[in-house]
Amino acid sequence: MCESSHVAPSPDVQAQVQPEHEGEEEPIEADIFSDSGYDEQSVRSSLESVNSSTFDYHYEHGHRYHRDGQTLLPNDETEQDRLDLQHHIFKLVLDGELTRTKLPPTTAKVLDVGTGTGIWAIELGDSLPAATIIGVDQSPIQPQWLPPNVSFEIDDVNKPWLQGENSFDFVYIRTMAGSITSWPNLLKEAYKVLKPGGSLEFVEFGLRWECMDGTFNPQGNCATWTHSFHRIATEVLGMDFDPIPKMQGWLQEAGFEDVKLKDEIVPIGPWPRNRRLKEIGRYFLSNMLEGGVENYTLMLFTKAGWNETSVRAMLGGVRRELLDPGIHAFTRAWFITGTKPFSPSNPSNDVEE
Repeated sequence: MCESSHVAPSPDVQAQVQPEHEGEEEPIEADIFSDSGYDEQSVRSSLESVNSSTFDYHYEHGHRYHRDGQTLLPNDETEQDRLDLQHHIFKLVLDGELTRTKLPPTTAKVLDVGTGTGIWAIELGDSLPAATIIGVDQSPIQPQWLPPNVSFEIDDVNKPWLQGENSFDFVYIRTMAGSITSWPNLLKEAYKVLKPGGSLEFVEFGLRWECMDGTFNPQGNCATWTHSFHRIATEVLGMDFDPIPKMQGWLQEAGFEDVKLKDEIVPIGPWPRNRRLKEIGRYFLSNMLEGGVENYTLMLFTKAGWNETSVRAMLGGVRRELLDPGIHAFTRAWFITGTKPFSPSNPSNDVEE
């Protein structure tokens, strides 16, 4: 999220987050021929929605939400489409791969925490037909037609997990910021269900947006929105929406070894000249416009006492800024991995990082 024209990490972040880069980061060259303005309609996604059954939901602000009242994001078809688009963005960032971790063909059992529409679990099931893939989510919005090795369970991952100890080769946790009441507890549960030598991969978009060339206004609409969002989220829900700086320490405290952090730049909009980054930026902008801004904000701000009209007026300013091609902002996709140590009697490791 936009914070300053050139965001400098805090000392705590610098001490904990040391991502691996291959050489020094090069400045991103903007495409000077794209400054005529973004067409919002052209960046809207046209993904086919995933149908879901109607269970015990409630409706606010024109969206359908899970019944528990703690979740900020809706689970209706619009949000499901956005989640599938987000999945596509991560695959673009990883050059078509589903994970940063290299999973061998011998991988037997995988747990997808917060599976959402189930698209990641289904694609992994297709690519690893000998493995059993289990996706867990509190909303039953997954499709019914599945590969034979993929199944879904409805459960709240903030409660003690029902899966057996030492039963999974790989645990995958993606874009769960704002849904987890205690990250240390969640990681302890993940550690418990992993086999010795098994790996965990945490994936998240960075909360803060950055800018290399000073084109972002630190007092603009985006900055106002993100500062307010982070403050209200902490005060109203008491949830950590920025777990990335602390994730390395939490993983180590849970018992994980060989903890690694890697990140990839994700432009906000198709402003880069580089074709790969331009494509990623175009889809990420669509992700924001198709609900990434509104869906996160409406429930949170109205819980804090804002009226819906004021929230939508603020979001209108955010959209105008997002659509300005003269602002060369970007965020990062973070991939943080760790391994459960082997027992002395089983010294080999099947999963390579």
